[in-house]
Amino acid sequence: MGRTFSLLLAALAIMATALPAAAADVVAEAQAFMREYQKVIQRGDRPGLAALYDRSGAYFVGHGRKRFLTYPQIVELYAGPQWSHPAAFAWSDLSYEPAGPDAVVVAGLFIWVNSPGDTPGPVSYTGLLVRRDGVLRIRLEDESASPQRPPPPPAPTPPKS
Repeated sequence: MGRTFSLLLAALAIMATALPAAAADVVAEAQAFMREYQKVIQRGDRPGLAALYDRSGAYFVGHGRKRFLTYPQIVELYAGPQWSHPAAFAWSDLSYEPAGPDAVVVAGLFIWVNSPGDTPGPVSYTGLLVRRDGVLRIRLEDESASPQRPPPPPAPTPPKS
């Protein structure tokens, strides 16, 4: 019994030290993901943007709405006229909260400027990134503009097929 207990304690100690390392790994991966996400938006790379989402689909929430789109619907959304390339885009004040070794919640703000000369306003952002097939992907996003500002482009609606 004593040996089993000692082995259990040793295993728990190893797991406890491994958890912070796994959390640091997923945070570093999420930081790189968000840097790439910004570049993809700034380039107006429609296929690249769709590729950032979970292949089993994603939830889009915010402004009192919730929609789930399948991955093919996400691809169609970003290929179509519902999405337009911003004149300017930048993340700010991003925070990362590990939700396990294969998931991280990202919270922060972004600036989206539709047209040159528009006044930028902050939009709050929360995203859930999950590891699928070894790669982080977006599973859920909440984008909400300040009530004093006009909202960003509307939440995606499933394309009519």
